[in-house]
Amino acid sequence: MTQDEILYHYTSIAGLNGIINSRNVWASDCRFLNDRRELVHAIELFLCRFKGDRHKILSLALHWYSFSQAHCVFSLSQSPKVLSQWRAYGDDGRGAAIGFARRFIAGNKALPTRRLVDCVYHNHESFIDSVTKTNEKDIEALAAMYVEAGGAVNSFWELIGHNPEPLARIYAELLRVKNPAFEEEQEVRLVLSIPTRKVQTRVTNGLIIPYVEHSVVDRGDDDYLWCVAPEIWFGPKCDDRNIEALRAFNQFGWGIKGVHQYDCGYT
Repeated sequence: MTQDEILYHYTSIAGLNGIINSRNVWASDCRFLNDRRELVHAIELFLCRFKGDRHKILSLALHWYSFSQAHCVFSLSQSPKVLSQWRAYGDDGRGAAIGFARRFIAGNKALPTRRLVDCVYHNHESFIDSVTKTNEKDIEALAAMYVEAGGAVNSFWELIGHNPEPLARIYAELLRVKNPAFEEEQEVRLVLSIPTRKVQTRVTNGLIIPYVEHSVVDRGDDDYLWCVAPEIWFGPKCDDRNIEALRAFNQFGWGIKGVHQYDCGYT
């Protein structure tokens, strides 16, 4: 992992056009991803590391955070050459993969509730052990809030609402746990934790999906989208005229080196 790394979001041509025009991406509620059990499994693994009061406190905290906050994920891949991604998310090869710079995708304002994390596909038990160690200060902070609240659940949840950062950090780590069956995707997740009252909804395939918009370019910096997204890959079935159409967006950084077509012979 390097800060110069490019991460790729597979989408349709309509999705690409929408991202370029709005400078926004959509992050979907994690409970509506491919495997709804991933987060539940990660939380179970995490909580079983604790006994007594610590288990009770963390269980209460995670329960509150699960329902008061929407944990939305914008999915990216480390590679623009994953055929299964083109099939599933790139309109069966007719779409595009927009490449975002790792250092810029989270935005210029570093917020604890906005984190970029790499998925972990194997050795989940060991990974959760490391989470309990690296987030020890966050766990202690939650315990201190519980003591300050005098054990009153509503007061405890209110204190968390005023200081959500410890839970945001823990939650983002738990959202790294991913089913090994999806390892080929090489997924990196932009995790955005926001109050549920701020989410929007859309309908896809008969399902209402909560989501949040994330601006990848600050207002007034529209001409520099190419710095945040320096690469665009078009799918093997994509109409070549889409490459020419990029000129309409006046992003001079998308020169010869910034635009590619994944010609893998898939027709």
